[in-house]
Amino acid sequence: MFIGRYQYGAVLNIGFLSKTEINIDRLCNALAPRRLTVCRSKKELYTHIEAFDVLIVQNQGFKRGTVDAEILGRAEKLQMIQHHGVATDITDIKAAASRDILVATIPSQNSRSVAEHGMHLILALARRSSLVRRLVVEGKMGEVECVELQGKTLCIVGLGTIGKMIAEAAKGFGMHLIGVRKKMAKLPSNLSELKAFSALDLHVALALADFSILVLPLNDETENIIDRDAFAAMKRGAFLINISRGAHVDRSACEAALDSGQLAGYAADAMWEEPIDPNDPILTDERVFLTPHIGGKSAEAIERITDAIRTNIRRFELGEPLLNVVNSDAF
Repeated sequence: MFIGRYQYGAVLNIGFLSKTEINIDRLCNALAPRRLTVCRSKKELYTHIEAFDVLIVQNQGFKRGTVDAEILGRAEKLQMIQHHGVATDITDIKAAASRDILVATIPSQNSRSVAEHGMHLILALARRSSLVRRLVVEGKMGEVECVELQGKTLCIVGLGTIGKMIAEAAKGFGMHLIGVRKKMAKLPSNLSELKAFSALDLHVALALADFSILVLPLNDETENIIDRDAFAAMKRGAFLINISRGAHVDRSACEAALDSGQLAGYAADAMWEEPIDPNDPILTDERVFLTPHIGGKSAEAIERITDAIRTNIRRFELGEPLLNVVNSDAF
């Protein structure tokens, strides 16, 4: 579906909300000779939004609801918001629909990259990567005790495309698989041994797991889903991995669980504040392993997403139906 006021051949004003220079450079080159106005903050977006026909949005480093009703109230020309990936948590979808603004996503194009990074973080905790880096610098050898993945239970909280890819990879390491999901649909035959729990039984599933990984969208139901009660439900000495959003995890509860030994290690690709303050004391905690929101940053994933955005922008220009519109039912 396409509702358009843009006239073919007119100058297309495109905005790009992003803090990530690698994606800014790639997209500016891919959409040339069109010009992008890059906004690296909500304040800059507020200043420029009135001029945009199209807004491309990258979630990394922005809080949930950044593109809110106030911003969209100034967007007199805006007809399309194109997300740089599948997540839409920084856009007020209802406010966009109320102003006849279509919101499109790019599903599945970075799923393989994120899933592989999830396995990297699982292995980083199992092999105590934060600690062993210091040992190398100190010239020590073999002074660490790690854990194997074989025979351990992995709980995947969120069994979408990425969650299923992680399950398939973990299966190759000999891990036992359980999962938590909102909709109890039938699993593919290659994951028939995975035991699935409903969202209401999250704590039951966490209690069974040696490792738990969060692979789910951020919304009212999932914000702070891992709170003090969730940590209390876990096995003592379990590991937690977060490859979704920092706001899924209650920070004070996580730190308390680490200090008490309830949690043996925490790994994340998305922090509570992004980018993280270089002086944040969590960076010196060797029970914690952090990466700078690079889960979807394989060269292949970046290329696929860039191509998908270019395709949808071209469809917009030609007045063709847009791909992967998430709020078309509101029109």
